[in-house]
Amino acid sequence: MSSTKEIQNRKINTKLYPIYKMVSWDLLFYYSIIYLFLTQAKHFEGSQVLLGEAFFTASCLILQIPVGLIVDRFGKKNSLVFANICMCIFTFILLIVSNFSQLLLSFFIDAIGYVIKGVCETNILYDSLPSGKKRGSLYSSIDGLGSSRYYVVDAITSLIAGFAYVITPYLPIVFCLITNIISTILATRFRHTQMPDDVEEQPKVRIKEYFKQLGDAIKFVKKSKRIKCLLIFFALMSGLSYNMTTFRSGVLKQITIPEQYFGVIFAIIQIVAAICSRAQNLVHRKFRNTTLSFLGIPFTASCILIAFFAMLNKSVLNTYIIIFLFVMQGAIKGVYYVLIYRYLNNFTTRKVRVKLATIRNIFYNICSILISLTGALLLHITNASNTILIVGCMTTIAMILLLDYMRDKVGLKPEKYSKEDLKYVDIN
Repeated sequence: MSSTKEIQNRKINTKLYPIYKMVSWDLLFYYSIIYLFLTQAKHFEGSQVLLGEAFFTASCLILQIPVGLIVDRFGKKNSLVFANICMCIFTFILLIVSNFSQLLLSFFIDAIGYVIKGVCETNILYDSLPSGKKRGSLYSSIDGLGSSRYYVVDAITSLIAGFAYVITPYLPIVFCLITNIISTILATRFRHTQMPDDVEEQPKVRIKEYFKQLGDAIKFVKKSKRIKCLLIFFALMSGLSYNMTTFRSGVLKQITIPEQYFGVIFAIIQIVAAICSRAQNLVHRKFRNTTLSFLGIPFTASCILIAFFAMLNKSVLNTYIIIFLFVMQGAIKGVYYVLIYRYLNNFTTRKVRVKLATIRNIFYNICSILISLTGALLLHITNASNTILIVGCMTTIAMILLLDYMRDKVGLKPEKYSKEDLKYVDIN
């Protein structure tokens, strides 16, 4: 049984997690203006911004295994603190960047922090929850609470960032740096949670043992059709969602939306995402094994519609339709990012979850790199609407084929899965 101290540590983590995620899930004051900041204040080309993002995701890919070793060696909490320090350094470099090489350096440091956060954050919460049938729903409820709070805060900060950018383009980046410092302080407040097989109890993690465990996780992925499908879906959906930030700014710029209203539009998107993230359990119960279809097809297809209306003659109606489609994507994103981590963590032990997070991020980074490079090439030769049209068509076709393949492999009752799918059933 867990000691009193262990129980107390878990309670602290579950209470702190929604607060931490509210300000730390992703960069605040950032996404609504970063495309404008880099293209206008720092004078980079739009294709260079996407190349930088491709370099960022390539760095994330390369860093997956080293980061896994870091987390196993120093523990999730210490690694998370270091990750947030990296985010502070990244933001500071953005303020002084003067050439493309420096921009790539900043993105590499960002990648270090991003990868560590991706491995540690959800696992800290999941490890802190009691085992049992309600663990998944409890996880999604707490994570959903943190997500919805983040979306609200992000909406407010996006609104502020848009108007602050008009005052001076550097002001939103300064605000972003301040929130990263707050995130670092909050990360220091998490507590270690330990189990008999917990790697954090070991004074030193052997590299040979780490790669053996990683190899076991890779074999599990190869044999488990369920987890393989989920990882591919995660890569496609998350890769497109990540790149949509740049595509969205490019489209808004193309249809001549004033800079100060970028933040307003992003704020609306995030408020809707916040509301919808709290409804993730309702969506899960209603659609069950068709949930991912309900989320995936509308998201990719909306890219095609956005491009279509952006290519039409400029009109108030077309502008409102484009904004509505962006808001719809935000609603889908709000539900998706809570449920997908729940589905990926189902039927796994804490021992394998960090390794699966590493593999999950490798899948995601490969897909994101492909989308970023495709987008950079297209933006170099055409405009934002044509770029998003081609990317939207490609991802919609891929999504349809994937969902058709997943039909009898994901969303089943536990007794209908093979032994390979249930190899790491969570009994901790």
